[in-house]
Amino acid sequence: MKDTRSNYFKKKKRNRIIILSLVGFALVAFALFWTVYDDVESTLKTVFEDVETENMRKEEVSVDATHPISFALLGIDMYGDGIAEGSGRSDTIIVATVNPKTKKTTIVSVPRDSYAEMVGYETNSYPEYNDKITHAYAFGSTQMAINSIQEFLNVPIDYYVEINMQGLHDIVEAIGGIELTSPLTFEFEGSSFVEGETVIADGWDALAFARMRKEDPEGDLGRQNRQRMVIKAILDKLISIDSVTNYKKILSAVEVNIQTNLSFEDLLDIKSGYVDALDTFTQLSIAGEELYYDEIYYYYVDPEERLRIANTLRDELEIDQVQFSDMNLSDADSSFGFGQMTSAGSVTGTSDFDSIEETDEAANN
Repeated sequence: MKDTRSNYFKKKKRNRIIILSLVGFALVAFALFWTVYDDVESTLKTVFEDVETENMRKEEVSVDATHPISFALLGIDMYGDGIAEGSGRSDTIIVATVNPKTKKTTIVSVPRDSYAEMVGYETNSYPEYNDKITHAYAFGSTQMAINSIQEFLNVPIDYYVEINMQGLHDIVEAIGGIELTSPLTFEFEGSSFVEGETVIADGWDALAFARMRKEDPEGDLGRQNRQRMVIKAILDKLISIDSVTNYKKILSAVEVNIQTNLSFEDLLDIKSGYVDALDTFTQLSIAGEELYYDEIYYYYVDPEERLRIANTLRDELEIDQVQFSDMNLSDADSSFGFGQMTSAGSVTGTSDFDSIEETDEAANN
C-alpha cells in the first residue's frame, strides 16, 4: 500500500489538496525564531521570488504600517522535482484578506474549475481567452495565475504563497505526523478513516484526508472543512516543543516546496502587527453552477456573485467598492443573460444591481 503511494507523482494524477496557509507558513519561520534565526533567514531568502503583476491598488500598502492586506495562496499540482523546475496547475486557490484593525481574516476558496479569463494569454481568434482558472498557472506560472485571480474577483492581490503539494507531505513528515479526528468514515488513496476516531496521520494520510471530495455528502464544503482541520493540526504541532528538534527538516521542506514574495522583514512585521487578526477567521463560499463547452466541465460563477465576493473582500481591505459595470463579462455570462456579445468578442451589458443603484441614486436626488 505504501509502495503504491510512493509512485504517486509518477502517475501524474491531478490533486486537489489544501495549501499550507500563510499562517502556517509564518509559524514555520517563527515558532523557533530566537534559536534558529540564521537558518530561518537563509531559508526565506531562498524561497523569496518577486512577481510583477498588474497593480490594482490606488495607494501602496505596507505591512510595517499595518495596512489591511491580501494574499493568494496557491496549492500547486507539480510535475517536476520542485516549484522552480516543474510545471503544473494551481489546483488549490485561496484568497485571504487580513485586517489588523478589525482583527479579522477572511478567506475564500476559488473553485479550480471556475470559468475565468486567462489574463495575458494571447490568441488569434479572440481578444481574451477563458478557461478553467487552474490552467492560468500552467499557461503563465505565478504571474498569470495572480493576474487571473485579480481579474476574476476584482480584488488586488498584495502577496502570494505557493506550495508544491509534496511540501504538505514533507512538512507533516518532518513534524512527526499530525492528530486528526475524522468527521466521517471513508477510504481514499490507500488511507482509511473512521468517523469520530482520532489517528496520528503521516504525510500521505494528511494528503488523502485533505483531498477526498466525492465520498463526502457535503462535497467541496466538507472537503474545505477537513482542509481547515489539517491546517490547524499542522499549526498545533509546529508550535509544540516537538518541533524544535525537527526544525532543520521543516526548513528543508519549506526551502524545496514553497515560493513567496514575502521577505523575512515582511514576516517579522506580520508577526508583530497582524497576529491578532489571524485568530479570527471568516470563510466565504462562491456559489456557481455547471457549465459545459465542447463537453468539457466548468464551474460557472455569474458576475453578480463575483461582485458580492469582490465587495466583501474590498470592505475588509478598506478600499472602494466596485459596481457591476466594473466586472469583466465573458461569453459564458452572455449565455446566462448577462450582457451581449460584441463583434470584437467581448461582452457588454448591465445587471439588476445597476438598475437598483440607479433607482436609489435618483431617489436621493
